[in-house]
Amino acid sequence: MTKERIDKAIEIIEYAIKNQISVREASTKHGFANTYVKNVKADVYERYENGTLDENLFAKFNNAYQRYLAGSLFNKPDEVEPEDAPTDLPKSSENQSIFTDKGEGVADFEWRGHIGHIKTLDGLLKACDVDLDVWSVKDYVVNKWDVTSWKTGKPETRQNFQVKARLERKVDEIKAKLLEETFKENVKNYVPPTIDVESYLTYNPTENNLLEISIFDLHIGKLAWSGETGENYDTKIARARFVDAIQTLLKRARGFEYGRILFPVGNDFFNSDTILNTTTKGTPQDEDLRWQKTFSVGVTLLVDAINLLKQSGVPVDVLVIPGNHDFERSYYMGSYLEAWFNSDEQVIINNGASPRKYYRFGKVLLGFTHGTEEKESSLPLLMAKDRESKPLWSETVYHEWHLAHRHRKKTVKYSTVDIKSTDLNEDLGVTVRYLSSLTGTEEWHHKKGYVGQIKAADGFIWNDETGLIAHLNTNLKNNND
Repeated sequence: MTKERIDKAIEIIEYAIKNQISVREASTKHGFANTYVKNVKADVYERYENGTLDENLFAKFNNAYQRYLAGSLFNKPDEVEPEDAPTDLPKSSENQSIFTDKGEGVADFEWRGHIGHIKTLDGLLKACDVDLDVWSVKDYVVNKWDVTSWKTGKPETRQNFQVKARLERKVDEIKAKLLEETFKENVKNYVPPTIDVESYLTYNPTENNLLEISIFDLHIGKLAWSGETGENYDTKIARARFVDAIQTLLKRARGFEYGRILFPVGNDFFNSDTILNTTTKGTPQDEDLRWQKTFSVGVTLLVDAINLLKQSGVPVDVLVIPGNHDFERSYYMGSYLEAWFNSDEQVIINNGASPRKYYRFGKVLLGFTHGTEEKESSLPLLMAKDRESKPLWSETVYHEWHLAHRHRKKTVKYSTVDIKSTDLNEDLGVTVRYLSSLTGTEEWHHKKGYVGQIKAADGFIWNDETGLIAHLNTNLKNNND
């Protein structure tokens, strides 16, 4: 897609706004197909989501399109003659109550007629039985016109009114209420998982080690069909892979002594972020369940996982790392875990607002971020300069970043003496490590040819004095599943 094509689409949108017509009509007036703007919009949002479109160009297009959407329904009140009927209304005296779901959390409510003389916003909301706990008024308009009836044999003129309002869902209030209801319901019905404690009890105080278990990019809620992508993937499969990976990594860590567990969660743990099953930036996703059910299943899975880790008998530190698919939902997930383990002295939850998290263990400093926002080459200096990590930098020797997003392993080492140098300084170096994913391949990745990555999860054994002493791995038993 060229810049000229996007600029032309913006020109058409501006023409539609100015002349109060649809972009379909405006496209044909400019000599293009009526789907021109629609097709450009799809390409713009897809390329922006993939990081291949200039941010300023995206913002220019998106701002124009959002202004078009905001003004596409309503006439301005001062543009309607009070005694004239709007042109889109039937010449009828019957009452009509109309509800239209516009998508993206927006709906239109409308009342037309003369019976009851509804001519105010409050009257409209009452007549349409609008739940004000769910909706808030974005804007509204009132129109009036005369209708003449000859039913009695002589002319009878009545005044009709139209009251029309655009409402927005109270998304934050709804999510807060869902979080509360989900938490209460899950607490009431929760039964902790059980395992053979003896086989996982590994702590021996003769050596001070940390076990890190990192299972990134699960994308719970994602739906994939083998007939289309070569493999099936849904919520049940995601849960089974996640639990199996934890149990396998715990078994493989039995040969090491560790007195603490680090468990970073998030990193696109959820596949979508909104009630419309889109990512944080609005890209639609193929989902297995309704968003409420996906959230409930996901947080219950994490509670199960933490309880499995607790059975090793050592403290468990949980870091919440938001992803580009679930940036907002990750925070609600972290709040849920904070509430669940609020009185549990064995579990510490870090759900801070920063998308980057740091963790110090003796002479080891670990950084965690999803990997979609920061430049890879800037991560070493970020670790040295970030407000949270700067005080720890000089007190530690071993520095490493763990990132997700790519769904495959990659390791890069940078010298802290010269970030651009190709010479590695093993003692002072910073390692940037991309970790694997257990998620399935859905339609979009399959269509783009992003296939063949080994599905896996990672674990690490860190010594407080000597740094990394083991990298544990668990591959999916059948990577074609």
